[in-house]
This record gives sequence, structure tokens and C-alpha cells, in this order.
Amino acid sequence: MIKPDFICTDKLLSRYSTLGIGGEADFFAKIESQARLLEALEFAKSEDLDTFIIGRGSNILFSDEGFRGLVLKIYMKRMHHFVPQDELSVEAGALVSAVVDLGMETGFTGFENFAGLPGTVGGAIYGNAGCFGSEFWERVRAAKFFDGKDFGEINLSEQPAPHSYRSSIFKEHPNWTIISASLKIEEADSKLVAKKVGEVVYQRSKKQPQVKSVGCIFENPVRDGKRVSAGKLIDETGLKGARIGNAEISPVHANFFVNLGGATANDFIELIKLARGRVFEKFKIVLKEEIIRVGVF
Repeated sequence: MIKPDFICTDKLLSRYSTLGIGGEADFFAKIESQARLLEALEFAKSEDLDTFIIGRGSNILFSDEGFRGLVLKIYMKRMHHFVPQDELSVEAGALVSAVVDLGMETGFTGFENFAGLPGTVGGAIYGNAGCFGSEFWERVRAAKFFDGKDFGEINLSEQPAPHSYRSSIFKEHPNWTIISASLKIEEADSKLVAKKVGEVVYQRSKKQPQVKSVGCIFENPVRDGKRVSAGKLIDETGLKGARIGNAEISPVHANFFVNLGGATANDFIELIKLARGRVFEKFKIVLKEEIIRVGVF
């Protein structure tokens, strides 16, 4: 199959990562429509290429060696607010921050705790993003996807919620591409929504570093039947501020590893090993990575 014009070659992935790290992808495409998605996947199939889907590029650690296949960046971003119904229809590439902003503008609540989350709706559904006690799947009514052959829909009114802590059915089926979702909202005073958003943004600025990162590196583990803060565990090993190369365990929040400028993926891998080893040595707890490694490590 002849390569479609919208598919680029040798694209530097660091430009599409919130961490600012990553080598070149052999092939890269911005997906702005379902038709383009189908054409890109057909090309990948004809060339026997591995594929990987990204949204904003948060929670992802790209390899320094890049990706030997096709990276698809979802750019489908349309949103439809059905008034007075309690529903927001949104495509997978829409930023979570755009949903939050729309709530402030038109007066609906449900997403304030996700203010400042640097990702897309598709990414938040994929990883069941959690912020300030809220999980994204709590707000999902239905999710549409493409499984490589057909389009399908998960409707939570008809089946059990297919998600768990920082995970979803889409992690179990990496070949499924999230297309869009129907989100649950409630009407509210836009001024009150804006006030809550401001409070959340302020809390983020105090508790999370404002430099390049992928978000939390590790999931919060279960200890004695309860989830405990991975950041607190790392902090208690004395590793806040520890550096390897230009990767640093943030002095602000120990579960955020930041790029001070010019860091490599390998710097972060070594820092992850250090933190996991120290936590296990002190607490006998094995930390599980929340991030996704993409490429060869």
C-alpha cells in the first residue's frame, strides 16, 4: 500500500511528550477523523507495522531509540453539550482541560477535580485518571472505540464498569482505539464551578512541580488493605531531590520525576530503579509503574 500523504516519517517523539523525551518514530500521523484513522491502520497492517496511540503524551516515557512503527496522535476534538440533558459528547482527542473550561463557561459540574490534568479524554479513559479523590470513569456513561475490524461501544448502563484503579478494559486490549465518549454532567452555577476549578488549580500549583514531567511515576500501592501515597513512601527514603543525569525526583512531590533539561529516557529508568529499590528495602513494598514505556528499553 502506498503511504498516505498525512503519514510522516522519522518524527521526533520528544515534541509529543509532556516530558520532552524520546527518539524518532519511523512513521507518525495526526488523526483528525475516523476515515483517517482507518486509512492509517490499513497502511500499518499492509506494512506489518506496530502501532501506538497517543493523546497529549502524558504518562508516557518514550525510548531514546524511538519507536519502530507507526505512532498515531489523536486530534479528534469535537465536543457537544446537550442542553438541558445531563450529557456531554466528546471526541477522544479533546483535552480534559477543555472539558473543564466548558463546564465553567456553560455551567455544568463533575470535572473540577481534573482541572490542570495535562491529557486528553481518551487518555483519561484509557488509564482511568485519578485526581483529588475522583476517578475519570465515574463520569463516563459510554465509550466508543474501533477494535481493528469494527466499531463498538461500551455502555455502562448495560454492563458493569470495565475499569479499576488506574486501569480500564482498554489497557487489556491495546489494539482498541478510543474514538469518543458520552460523559455524565450536572447543571451548576458557572461561578461556583469556576471557584472550585480555581481551588483545584491552586492546590496543584502547591503540591505538584510546574516543570516537565509525565505526572505520577508510580501507582499508589496497597498497604494493610489501604492505598498509601507512593510519593510519601519515596519521600521517607530521603530521595526527594535525587538526580541521575538531568532527571530529578521532584523536591515538591516525590512521585513526580522531572526533566531539568536534556534528560534522557535512560536517566529516568535509572531513577525509577533507585526509587523502587529504596522503597522495597525500607518498606518491603514493590512499586508498580503508572507510566507506559514506549519503544525499546
